[in-house]
Amino acid sequence: MGKELYARRIHELSTRARASFIPVNCGALPPELFENELFGHAGGAFTGARTRAVGLVAEAHQGTLFLDEIDSLPLAGQVKLLRFIQQKEYRPLGDTRLHRSDVRIIAATNADLVAEVKKGRFRFDLFFRLRVLPIWVPPLKERREDIPLLLQHFIHRYASEYGKALLTFSEAALQRLWEYDWPGNIRELENCARYLLCTHGGSVVEAEDLPTLQDFAPEPSAPPPPSSSPHETFQAAKRRVVSAFERQYLEASLRAHDGNIAAAARASGKHRRAFFELMRRHGLTR
Repeated sequence: MGKELYARRIHELSTRARASFIPVNCGALPPELFENELFGHAGGAFTGARTRAVGLVAEAHQGTLFLDEIDSLPLAGQVKLLRFIQQKEYRPLGDTRLHRSDVRIIAATNADLVAEVKKGRFRFDLFFRLRVLPIWVPPLKERREDIPLLLQHFIHRYASEYGKALLTFSEAALQRLWEYDWPGNIRELENCARYLLCTHGGSVVEAEDLPTLQDFAPEPSAPPPPSSSPHETFQAAKRRVVSAFERQYLEASLRAHDGNIAAAARASGKHRRAFFELMRRHGLTR
């Protein structure tokens, strides 16, 4: 729903704007790597750690650390994060010294954290440490008046990145964008802007120039049909069909949950680590 976009804007409009904005997708971090990623390590802390590595907390010093999918943090990681928030100090893995870092933390989630606290999956004390100024970001279909502004933002951003001329939109095109429900929220609108910059040859986008806007396809209920090749063995065909089904299911599930890996894993009935491993096997990130 554009959580990172809003967090980045808060950072840019604050007194910390000159320092770094560091986004972290907690759902994509294996639990055993969380502490190392956040706080870094000293040289020789573990096998392969020949030199000191700076963690994200140090990189975000005097800036903003954006923790997306905060609900997916394991309880051990929540304890470490809570201690850092309370004391402003942390100890890199294998280090004997405490380090300090002045960081503003913005956390985001699609989950109901109150429910997660009640189920014992999210710490009560961390919840209240983070819940200082809660901001509810509704889905794009509930704030359609933002569509032209967001579209302009993405067009300017990617026109510069791609070396393309800026695009403008006719009233008919804007009306069609307004009427669409955007099930993929801001990420879908962002991809629409990128698509138009890459494919549109003119300077004004008309309604007929827009890509096909339709709801996400239904979640797959059956695997794709097997190959009709008589030269493929049963086991080979089965592996191919299962692999295709897994990838299709993962992609649909991630889209349905706006890229939230923890929520997608819960909905699928799989443990988050197993879900993440399946994503890694298929080369998926979000």
